[in-house]
Amino acid sequence: MPNAAPRFALPAPLEGWPLALLLAIYLLVGTTGHLPWRGDDLTHLGPIHSILTNGSWLLPQIAGESYLGNPPLYYWLGALLAKLLDWLIPVHDAARLASSVFTAATLYWTGLAARRLYGDKAFTPAILLGMGSLGLVVHAHETQPILAQLAGMALCYAGLGELAEKPYRGGIQAGIGTGMAFLASGLSGLVLTLPVLIIAPLLCPNCRSRAVISGIALGIAVAALISLSWLGSVAASQPGEVTRWWREELLSIVPPQSGLPSFGKLIQLLGWFAWPLWPIAGWAIWRNHKKLATPQLALPIIASMLAILLVATTGGLRAASTLPIIPPLCLLAALGVESLRRGAANAFDWFGVMAFIFFGLLVWLGWSALHFGWPPGLARSVAKMAPDFQAGNIAWGATIGALLSAAMLLVPTLIQRTPLRGATNWAVGMTLLWCLAVTLWQPWFAHTKNYQPVAAELRTLLADQAPGCIKRKGLGDTQRAALDYFADIRTVQYQDAADCRLLLTYSSGSNSQRVPAEWNMLKERRLGAGRKAETFRLYRRD
Repeated sequence: MPNAAPRFALPAPLEGWPLALLLAIYLLVGTTGHLPWRGDDLTHLGPIHSILTNGSWLLPQIAGESYLGNPPLYYWLGALLAKLLDWLIPVHDAARLASSVFTAATLYWTGLAARRLYGDKAFTPAILLGMGSLGLVVHAHETQPILAQLAGMALCYAGLGELAEKPYRGGIQAGIGTGMAFLASGLSGLVLTLPVLIIAPLLCPNCRSRAVISGIALGIAVAALISLSWLGSVAASQPGEVTRWWREELLSIVPPQSGLPSFGKLIQLLGWFAWPLWPIAGWAIWRNHKKLATPQLALPIIASMLAILLVATTGGLRAASTLPIIPPLCLLAALGVESLRRGAANAFDWFGVMAFIFFGLLVWLGWSALHFGWPPGLARSVAKMAPDFQAGNIAWGATIGALLSAAMLLVPTLIQRTPLRGATNWAVGMTLLWCLAVTLWQPWFAHTKNYQPVAAELRTLLADQAPGCIKRKGLGDTQRAALDYFADIRTVQYQDAADCRLLLTYSSGSNSQRVPAEWNMLKERRLGAGRKAETFRLYRRD
């Protein structure tokens, strides 16, 4: 029986319109209202901008050159949203809403998979635990194609969850999810879904009927149809690009020659990124260790192992690459959270509340260092990262931040004391903490992660130069996407055009690009300082 609750109490878990409202706040705050940030946010805006300006719907491009990093599913939705909302918000804000759509789909389909695998009571906890995970929150608010892969994975799991009862419908859903994962991330999306589609249902003794096997075959056929439709269209129009794409995709799932990342770094990344999912998932596996061969356990375990294996063996450790571990861990955590013993459930709840209060204090402490110079040591570190940052009026942000901080203290006391209070508090706490960070720190992030001033300066300089091509050296996809989006500046590879009279170089940290003596520097522009300093240099050859 639940313990005594306040006279006004929020249900635990949240359901219906309170859950929808919390999810809307979680998804929309910080997604719009700022220029694209350098990194993935700018990189993946490039293909969307190319679709809108060049009509490159079939094969993604950045600044007029093919981009083989991801297939086009995410970019399709981003471009459609940008077209639909161009009268209301800027292109980069509208395109970024694709992340909100795919994150909402991921959470819903993960909850649906949990309901089909474990019962109705697992639906809401799976969503709340996903919202409360540390690894999802930042990437859910940037232009990030892997979110489309997560949605495909979650739909695949939801389809497999009803394969025994409705094999054909379940198979079609699983096949569509597998095809979505492929259209979002290529072979890595296929590696994370197709083995689960084939293996997990066959572990159930009652799932080996002819109808279930037919459902699996139907799912594979649907996934193949979706994948081959896109590949066939590209092959028909640009056959050479398909060959290049396949070569890059095969390399992306092969362990690098430089060696695998250390086990310690992998555990460190997974430890914080998948928190608090992995301890509850571990409890679910331990408590149900005699049922590991059933689809309810085998499906998320196989999916989790595939995700971890892919992260560990396919290159450098990046937080965004770890996102595929979240949906299967949400399933396991949704199974384990209701069976937590009272002491463990209370500890999970208490730790979440204390953690968010602690991190809220850190957000305020950093804000104080930024605007008031206290504490001095932290203030010096912040100033080094952005020495030319000019703060505007901070009263409005401080007022909203104070209200959000009060909510972080008050709301946990209003939630019913049930075994699922911890999952609810994690979702509420993460949402409020994210809103606080956006309110207090967005101006600083907009300054430190903004390439628009650099692009504007370069456009002004180039206006005084004779028309012609611009060579590049050191510019990555992010910088090329920024120059194309903000200033319509496109460059060519250094070795591709011998007659270019202009050269643009980019370097980071203490490294610098060496150029022959025949090039005379026209302009140098620096961003940041120290190890994260970035330098753009424009040269002319007379």
